[in-house]
Amino acid sequence: MNNIDAAINAATTAAANVPQEAANLPAPAPQQNTAVGRPIGMDDAMAGAVVVDEWLKVSEHGLQIGSKKPLLEEIKAIIDMSDISYTEVVKYGQNPATYRKTTDRVMSQDGATWAQALSEARSVQSNARPYKSADVNIELAEDVKLKEETIEAGTVLGHSFSTTGFSALAKLVKAMRKAGDDPATDRIAVTIGYEEKNGNGNTWGILEFREWRVVA
Repeated sequence: MNNIDAAINAATTAAANVPQEAANLPAPAPQQNTAVGRPIGMDDAMAGAVVVDEWLKVSEHGLQIGSKKPLLEEIKAIIDMSDISYTEVVKYGQNPATYRKTTDRVMSQDGATWAQALSEARSVQSNARPYKSADVNIELAEDVKLKEETIEAGTVLGHSFSTTGFSALAKLVKAMRKAGDDPATDRIAVTIGYEEKNGNGNTWGILEFREWRVVA
């Protein structure tokens, strides 16, 4: 059994354990008052939500805020570690690639079961496989001066980690634990740069979390 088969089997089993009223889609209209279970609360609605002003991109040439230029060597930022949404992602196809994501390995964020999403990915690309990722909100701690504008401190940048990019977050988590800090709840001030990666004739960049400290 290969990795994708194992992932599909695990997702199928997890979906089978979901209460039937939660697994049957679509849900009854609210006015019918026939739904079984508790109402969706704020925590449910906000789970996995990423609300940002711009997206932070990274390449082997530097950091980029949205489509703005020039590229940056590093930024000073604040990250609330409790606000990170850890995910599993499968990528397949090209031009453009399709990304399917889950936060619980039961349901895909597009409404399909995760097992179905993985199966559909494999039907398009036989070597498609899920990988660890996370969505993180990065708050600028200082103004960033670009060629034609200034991005003000307090602006929130979003970043979703690529297949290899998640290693940067994993290193940060391990370093925080080693220092006796809590990577699940602490709020940190951190310098974010980039690291060039090479492999299979390709070159790309991932985030690099450099100096960091816990802040109130």
